[in-house]
Amino acid sequence: MTALLLRPFAALALTLLALAAGAESASAQQIVVMVNGAPITTYDVSQRQRLHQLIDRKSISSKEALDDLIDENIKVQQAKRLGAALDEDDTNRLYASVAERSGRTPQELTASLAQSGLDARTFKNKLAADYLWNQYVRARAGTVNVREADVMAALQKRGATQMVATEYTLRPIIFVVPRKANNYGARLQEANALRSRFTDCDSGIATAMGMKEVVVRPPVLRMSSDMPDALRKILDKTEIGRLTQPEVTQSGVETFAICGKREVRGDSAEKREIKDELSTAQFNKESKKLIEELRRGALIQYR
Repeated sequence: MTALLLRPFAALALTLLALAAGAESASAQQIVVMVNGAPITTYDVSQRQRLHQLIDRKSISSKEALDDLIDENIKVQQAKRLGAALDEDDTNRLYASVAERSGRTPQELTASLAQSGLDARTFKNKLAADYLWNQYVRARAGTVNVREADVMAALQKRGATQMVATEYTLRPIIFVVPRKANNYGARLQEANALRSRFTDCDSGIATAMGMKEVVVRPPVLRMSSDMPDALRKILDKTEIGRLTQPEVTQSGVETFAICGKREVRGDSAEKREIKDELSTAQFNKESKKLIEELRRGALIQYR
């Protein structure tokens, strides 16, 4: 009899617990600002703070995170107004490329982020926004031109005078992935398997040419001074006759056979690095100017 009398109270207690949980969830999702009708919540802000902590290894305030999110919303909205957008597959390819560069699969990267309390969607949104904004800035600002005099002045300031570059002979090898196939994982495994047994260009290239849906491009010559510093470091540490670590690209999974290296007179890697730094500074200046213009015309409503 007592048990029967307690049942209504137990049901009431469960209902109250559910309502409390719902209230807590609503609080966690409280809207703090509307950007041209798009909401930004307290959860978004906390996720952006966590993203900077994990990716950039620095802490930012909630205000900095909110400003970052406002700019991101404006960037994506402007891109959409101009007919530029990334679909889910495009965003996933960007994400897969980042995962591969860190030596992980997309699933492993997602699990790693989750362990740190970060939703993979937060990271994907930032990747997509940054990509679209870079395209927008380049289209609006035009080609960034760095004066040779500025580069030489920076070189002299560093005390660098010797102009020696490395010329690489490369054979691009592409494991083709049709746009709708989405079997990057399997193709990555094939590329890594080839890489493990690739010891010289003659026999290795012949093996690659015999593989299904694998394209081997003709030899190309690349100068260390004409490539990003990160790529130059990869090629420098890869021995002649070996393959670079495979990466996900728009065509599929791509790796490069290093078939030759030699030093030649020309622009030094340091000169290229300085030129990249000056180009980045110019790009960032244009980017800041454009986002400030868009901010002035945006409807930003704080709650």
